[in-house]
Parts: sequence; C-alpha cells; structure tokens
Amino acid sequence: MSKYKVLITDHEYDNIDNELKILNELDVEVIDLQSRDEDEIISMGRDCDAIITQYAKITKRVIDSLENCKIISKYAIGIDGIDIGEATKKGIYVTNLHDYCSDEVSTHALAMMLDAARGTTFYDSFVKSGNWYNGEIKLHNLKNSTVGVVSFGRIARKFVEKVSPLCKNVLVYDKYINPKDIEGYKVALATFEELIVESDYISIHAPLTPETKHLFNKEVFKRMKRDAVIINVARGGLICTDDLIWALKSGEIAYAALDVLEEEPPSKSLELLKMDNVLITPHAAWYSEESQKILQSTPAEEIIRVLKGGAPINIVNRDIMLGK
Repeated sequence: MSKYKVLITDHEYDNIDNELKILNELDVEVIDLQSRDEDEIISMGRDCDAIITQYAKITKRVIDSLENCKIISKYAIGIDGIDIGEATKKGIYVTNLHDYCSDEVSTHALAMMLDAARGTTFYDSFVKSGNWYNGEIKLHNLKNSTVGVVSFGRIARKFVEKVSPLCKNVLVYDKYINPKDIEGYKVALATFEELIVESDYISIHAPLTPETKHLFNKEVFKRMKRDAVIINVARGGLICTDDLIWALKSGEIAYAALDVLEEEPPSKSLELLKMDNVLITPHAAWYSEESQKILQSTPAEEIIRVLKGGAPINIVNRDIMLGK
C-alpha cells in the first residue's frame, strides 16, 4: 500500500506521464479520475493527501469531506471554482500556476487585436469565397488608436510591452494598482469610465471575482465607442454574453475577439458562433509546447514540496501561513 494518495480530478491532456514521473519521487498512488462530478470526487478524494484539478469544482462540500488533504493544486492561473475560504479554514494549501504562459496569452491578445485592426480573418474568408480587392470592412490606423488595458498583472504588463511600440496611447485601469507600478511603462492610468469611453481597443486581463463578474454589460457597452473592439483572454464571466450579443448586433460596439466564454465548450446554438464580427478561439491562448510542460509539471512539484513537509511556492491562500 502506498504511503500517499493523490487524486487528479480531471484534465484535458493525452497523458499524465510528466506528473507521474514527478510524483514517483515519493511512494504515491495516483488516481486519474477524469470526472467533474462532485459525488465522485468526494468518494475518491476523501482519504487523499493531495488533489490536482483542472475544471472540476472543489466546493465547500468537497472540502468538508477531505480527511487528509494538505494541498489542492490547480492546472491554471485562475482559481475560480475552488472554495478558497473553506480550504484555508481547514488548513489546506491552494496553489495555482502563478507565473505561467504570460508570454503566450499576451501574444494571443496582441494577435487578436492585430487581426481586428487589419481584418486578416475577414479578408481570408473574403478571398476564399471567390472575391478580390476591397471587402466591405472599415479599418483605422493603429498608431493613432487608443488601447485600454483592464487590470495590470503579469500578462497585462507583457501585453503592454508588446503593444506600446505600435500605439501612441495606452490606458490602464486597475482599481488596486500602485501608481509606481506603471513606472517604466508607456501607459497612462485611467478610471474605468475614462478607459471605456476613450479606447478603440479594450483588452481584458482581470481575474473573475464577484466584483468583476459581468464587468462588461449593456450599460458599459452603451458608453463605449461604436467602432470599439473588445478582447477577452482572461475569463468568460467578465463579459455578460447576452449583453455582448446585443451590443454587437445593435452596433453599440464593432467587434469582439474572445478566447474565453461564459459557457465552455459553447452550445452549438450560441449566437456568437454565427456572427461575422466575432473572432473566437478555443481557450487556447495559454498554449505552447513549453507552457504545456510547465502546466503539467508545476502542480505535481508543489505536491512533492508539501508531502516532504515544506510549503508550496505558488500559494493562493497566503493567510494559511499564519496558522502553520
């Protein structure tokens, strides 16, 4: 019988060879459940020493059932879906991938913005449909455009570094930012109202919290420029889907480029999938061969640290250290 038990609730990867190689440093039994069902997670995870999860919800009920768990590690940066408060009360570390895929995601956001700026996707379809020369599309000079960046974390900062040489005006809104944080960046701090009113392109990089859920809604879209482009590579819930559809159909804004949606995968009936002024990628902004390796290694490495009696590096619930 193994000394430790680790439950992997779910993952979208072809194999977990990398995780097994790392966890095999200790005497660990790994359960590859491949389920997001709460009851199944409770049944299989009750006596586990650690949990790795991707999309499954680690709810209060799940956490209450855990008898030995020392760490819950997420295959992601975002930790929505894990009840952080309950885990902290129970003395369970919660970890994420704190400094991961920031180059990939920022590049993806830039690629989406450039596609909107130059109409490359539109022109590709236009030509492949048997047309040539001018298509019915209005484009504007990028250098004189204003780019608004919502939140100023690692990914947003890399995006700013990439977009600043292309645009004269970059605005940043972050409710919790220290003005010193923007020193060295060619940006101007703005209020949320200033950003949505003045920006030609808005790139969202905020976390999803109760405060930011549906941050972009009908009232916000009404105040944006009618030729504005919104880009979301963060979390789908930051934008109200129904309100976005309304804004795009009514001409309140011009274009949306989305790597994340409120419902993933989307229903085939989702109207956004049928709209010409929407670009959608399948939550793929994070991906590169290099980031994939980091993604699958880090949670297992964190678990090894904790099972050896140490503390993880990418701690989400740092308050837990007060009781350690």
